[in-house]
Amino acid sequence: MNDTPETVSQALILAAGMGSRLKSRIPKPLTRLLGVSLLARTLFSLQKAGVTDAYVVVGYEAEKVRAGIDKITRFGLTVHWIHNPHWKEPNGVSVLAGEAALDGPFFLTMADHLFHSDVVTSLAISGAHGGINLAVDLAVDSVLDLDDATKVRVSEGRIAAIGKTLSDYNAIDTGIFLASPALFGAIREARAEGNASLSAGVQKLAAEGLARVTDIGDHMWQDVDTPRDLVEAERKLMDGVRKASDGPISRYINRPISMALSRVVVNTPVTPNQISVSTLVISLVSAGFAVQGGYVGFLIAGLLFQIASIVDGTDGEVAKLTFQSSQRGEWIDTVCDNVSYLAFLSGLIVGVYRSPLPDLYYQAGIVGFVAGAASILNLTLSVRREQRSGSFLSVRYGYQDGTGLGSRVMRVVHFMGKRDFFAFLALTLAVVGQLPLALPLFGVGATLLLFPATLKVNLSSWARARGTGTWAAKAPPL
Repeated sequence: MNDTPETVSQALILAAGMGSRLKSRIPKPLTRLLGVSLLARTLFSLQKAGVTDAYVVVGYEAEKVRAGIDKITRFGLTVHWIHNPHWKEPNGVSVLAGEAALDGPFFLTMADHLFHSDVVTSLAISGAHGGINLAVDLAVDSVLDLDDATKVRVSEGRIAAIGKTLSDYNAIDTGIFLASPALFGAIREARAEGNASLSAGVQKLAAEGLARVTDIGDHMWQDVDTPRDLVEAERKLMDGVRKASDGPISRYINRPISMALSRVVVNTPVTPNQISVSTLVISLVSAGFAVQGGYVGFLIAGLLFQIASIVDGTDGEVAKLTFQSSQRGEWIDTVCDNVSYLAFLSGLIVGVYRSPLPDLYYQAGIVGFVAGAASILNLTLSVRREQRSGSFLSVRYGYQDGTGLGSRVMRVVHFMGKRDFFAFLALTLAVVGQLPLALPLFGVGATLLLFPATLKVNLSSWARARGTGTWAAKAPPL
């Protein structure tokens, strides 16, 4: 394995076939999956992996395929079109069609193979070593249509044999390669012997010890040949929007609803940023009802704030599913989330102030509001200095990796302070007529725990920015 990734900025994508098994009324590469066509998904994934020039080989209904992709303006790479008039022949012919356009190593894949961009990055790290490097799935039993899959027998990190009818195999071909120009010569040699398939060319390189493999591990991939494959691909993509950091509220309540919403939204012109703003609007309306006070006002406020919490998950899901994630979008989401928090707290404070409750309730709320606002400022300053993301989720706290009792307690508190839990708690308290209790609870937590923890993060990032190290790392893990 190389110490540094091989520099690869070009890719060859095979999109020439008819794809009749998918039974689509449009060319297979333009078949839409969660709002994005199969070919566009491949291009976006390659773009995320650093590809700047994509050479797409087309054949069947070539003009329709090209028109469908050319109208997309969000690509950060250049798409070059190559026409293969012999598209009915084996796919190795389409590979050869790109030979004249390519110089040096290149990624090779098919328009109907979905994959996580990290698979491509892993191939670049492993390198082609003058031959080819094929991404393989060693979890053979997890493949949906094993009969149709291209099997691979791997021995000591290299391909020993490859083919759909292979009986002795221990891996599956994902259809994603890092290839050197040697592949073209191997395919021509195989074609001269009567087999112009890509697999035949790979087998030629394997016989010379020039066909390596890289295991994709847990990364997603799916070959889409049939309607059943399309359903499986959608399932895998939707599973991919779940977050490891999701707590029980998100995992079992919010996420199933937000994912159902996302399935609908991805097929509309609605953007993730518009969804972020909509969550703010819902939260502002929630705050307006909180100001009214009383059981009904507090109940509607709690319900709307919970709805906003659910919708808040949709913007990130849609952004990920449609390749619209951006640092600007993260900042819009972050600002809308934080204004939503503060607006809801403000409305609740006013509503409680107008209610016949002890002054301690709204006074604790004011203290919590100030501590919460200061905490938001701490995180904003820290994230802006780091410039890696626009999301507070990128912030790591010392207690998240700690093993002591204090760290374990703080992880529980951290979970309780997340929007999903706070919104659900607010709704639960509202249902039982005790929403004002949220103010002293938040006041204590924000003042004694949230503010100190975020202050430490802010000071640590400031120290790093000044090149003095993380002095706060020696402090207790807040």
